[in-house]
Amino acid sequence: MILLVIALISTFSVPQGGDFNLTLSEQAYVELDPCMFFENSESSGNFSPGDYRVIVSYGCEPGIKEILIKSRSGAENIIIKVEKVENVNQRIVELQKEVISLRKNVEDLTQKRDYLQSLVAVLNDINVQLYDKQKELAERNNMLASELDKTRKDLNNCSENVSKLENRLVGMQALLDSTKIDLDHCKSELASLGNILSNSSFYLDFFKNLAILALAILAGVFLAMLRRY
Repeated sequence: MILLVIALISTFSVPQGGDFNLTLSEQAYVELDPCMFFENSESSGNFSPGDYRVIVSYGCEPGIKEILIKSRSGAENIIIKVEKVENVNQRIVELQKEVISLRKNVEDLTQKRDYLQSLVAVLNDINVQLYDKQKELAERNNMLASELDKTRKDLNNCSENVSKLENRLVGMQALLDSTKIDLDHCKSELASLGNILSNSSFYLDFFKNLAILALAILAGVFLAMLRRY
């Protein structure tokens, strides 16, 4: 069996408050028992090949503990036996437990921070999208406002043209009515002239006939006088 990592440990039995060295031969993910931590106070993470010091806290309960190591080659558990140390100062134990609790809080806060950072990134993206949308809507609103102004101007022009045409129509109607009156008057005058002409023709014929009669009488008188003499 090919070992995934080479763990150089001084002893597999480590006392409370003790430490040991862990040597990795390749890139690996290491997860310690919650009561153990590296010098950077972390109990898990991805590590490059090299030597790492693992500290066993005073608050670590005696017994068998496991260290999980994962790499591209596979996974392996390393067994560590924690031995009880007699006459350990109670304050140290409490401090170690507090350190473990604080480290757990740090991990929780780190996860929360990462979540909040991702949330901020999402919100920033949404904010950018909303800004772009707002900009697009503002441009569209300006375009619609411009079209509305143009439509209002066209409407005003059409209203003015309609008013002019209505006034012109009123004038033409008045002219038409006046023309009709003049036409009726002309018809009346023509009728009157027709009557006058008819009467004139009658009197003309009368006087014509009267003149002929007068000439006939004169001719008769003249002839009678000629016969007498």
